[in-house]
Amino acid sequence: MKRKIFIILFLTLIGFSSLTGYTIFSNTRKILYESIRSRATSIKDGFLYLVAQEKVRLSHNVEDYAKWTEMGEKGVREEDKEWLRENLEPWVRQHFGYELVILVKSNGKVISKGKSPEISVEELINTDGTTKSGFYLCKDGLILFSSSGVFDNDGINFYNAYLIFGKLVTEEILRSWKSVLQTDIVLSIPSRIYTTNPNLKEANIGPESYGYQSRYITVSIPVIEGDRELGRFYLYREDNALYNIYRSFIISTVLSIVSGLLIAIILARFLIVRVFSPLDTLRKKVEDISRGRYETFIEIKGDEEVTGLARSFNEMVSKIKERESALELARLRAQEISYTDELTSIPNRRYMEEYIVQLINSGKRFSLVFLDLDGFKKVNDILGHQRGDELLHNIAKWFKTNLRETDMVVSRYGGDEFCLILVGADKKSSERIVERLYKRFHEEDFFTEEIPISFSYGIASYPDDADNMYGLLNIADREMYKMKEARKRSSA
Repeated sequence: MKRKIFIILFLTLIGFSSLTGYTIFSNTRKILYESIRSRATSIKDGFLYLVAQEKVRLSHNVEDYAKWTEMGEKGVREEDKEWLRENLEPWVRQHFGYELVILVKSNGKVISKGKSPEISVEELINTDGTTKSGFYLCKDGLILFSSSGVFDNDGINFYNAYLIFGKLVTEEILRSWKSVLQTDIVLSIPSRIYTTNPNLKEANIGPESYGYQSRYITVSIPVIEGDRELGRFYLYREDNALYNIYRSFIISTVLSIVSGLLIAIILARFLIVRVFSPLDTLRKKVEDISRGRYETFIEIKGDEEVTGLARSFNEMVSKIKERESALELARLRAQEISYTDELTSIPNRRYMEEYIVQLINSGKRFSLVFLDLDGFKKVNDILGHQRGDELLHNIAKWFKTNLRETDMVVSRYGGDEFCLILVGADKKSSERIVERLYKRFHEEDFFTEEIPISFSYGIASYPDDADNMYGLLNIADREMYKMKEARKRSSA
């Protein structure tokens, strides 16, 4: 019982503490999530702004060269190689650091290329000559490019050619971006990985495209051109303040759960010792009472409510015990009355029949002697019923005096009829016993008046004559009447 109560209380309080811990966990996680999202958004916006600035710078440079009349005249129409070497390639590469410097006509003829990587020009230009900027993936890596059609100074005359500037996104460029953003950067493309920190590579980030791992806020930004993903940037910014919040969150969650468990144990122990243990004692005593055991009282130490309940319980037990004793005495008295003949104070017919059934069920051998008084009717008629009652009482007393109490029982069957039960006696031994009683009976002077009193009897033995009560009674009664009739004929 105590174990069940302890388990129930313990699990209940654990559930409560777990719910409290989960509430703290959920609220703190929400705060952390919002903090991470806000910081990640700021990092992402800063990076995209930086890339946009790079694209703008590239666009301005390529437009400055593409909208230069001399570029159209000498570079495109005349294809002056000497002029191109002095003003475009390798001059632009050396001064701006661009790896991609290409001048190409609309028909696909490359006028100037230098050491530029192999590319598909069609993917990097707008055929109407407008400026185009973005990323391009080639076998040498990821290129940030900008292209423009070649026009005159006024931007009116289109020379049917395009100028493309671009630079490979290398670890050197990533480090320059890191110095601006104060954020480590990893570039992952199919052929290789560039990183500003050898310890950082691709981040395992969920569908939100940002997260928090090993004190770093991580952001994933895909590089998409058209409907194709060329690669992915991963941004890492160390954030110790967020780490401290995260650590405090873990500690507070653990402490709330542990404190809840301790409170659960203490409260469960208190309730068991102060409340449930005394109640369990009361329960056991109630079970004892239900089994009829009233001999013990309980002593309980605890709160006034519990000790008061124990006192009331003891008082109730005392009263129940008194009532049970009185009821038992009344029951025994009622049983004695129900089994005793009121006139003669010996067992009655009911007792005799139940006793016979009990002997049969036990399998013991016994004999039933059925007696009927001879001359009793004359006593009632001549001397009166009061003297007849006195005679019955004296005869019953005489039988009790002359029979052994251990194995011989006399009962009044009704009227002037008596029954003797001789336990352990067969028919022959029973006849000898009854003959001796018969002789002693006639030696007894029951009345001074000249009214002879005798008795006739019949004997039936179990199991020789019958195996049930009614069979024994019928046989004994029949034998008794045979004797009575024989005596009548003899006296006649």
